[in-house]
Amino acid sequence: MKQKNNLIIKYLPADYKDCFWDEITEKPYMSVNELFNLMFSQYPKWIMRMYYIRNLIVKPFGVKINKSFVNMIIEQNDNEIIIGAKDKHLTFHVSLFCSDVKDKTQEVSITTIVKYENILGRIYFAAIWLFHRIIVSYLFKRAIKIHNT
Repeated sequence: MKQKNNLIIKYLPADYKDCFWDEITEKPYMSVNELFNLMFSQYPKWIMRMYYIRNLIVKPFGVKINKSFVNMIIEQNDNEIIIGAKDKHLTFHVSLFCSDVKDKTQEVSITTIVKYENILGRIYFAAIWLFHRIIVSYLFKRAIKIHNT
């Protein structure tokens, strides 16, 4: 099925891209607001510890730390929410996407794109890349699981 995320396209090209996706094949289908809330409203303690470690790692780089993704919403429509931030080292955007239902199937995804503004942005992202992959993958899978129960 693979619908395109419409809003995230305008933030390309990027130096780094990843995407986690799944399909929902039974009602109820998921709204993009539900996906956002399930992913970002409550974190397990182990993720809070990882954020703490990440914050220690990035402090020397002078990277801005946001406590809430709600404050980072840039734009949204019925199918997609874009969150993002820019600082002197890198710019990132994240798309949370829930497609329209087609043939009783809905595609749900989270896509991250990162642009490095300078060499420190590249070093910073190299330091947190693994944290990013682990946390985003876990939160996405958890959101789908909670929705399906």
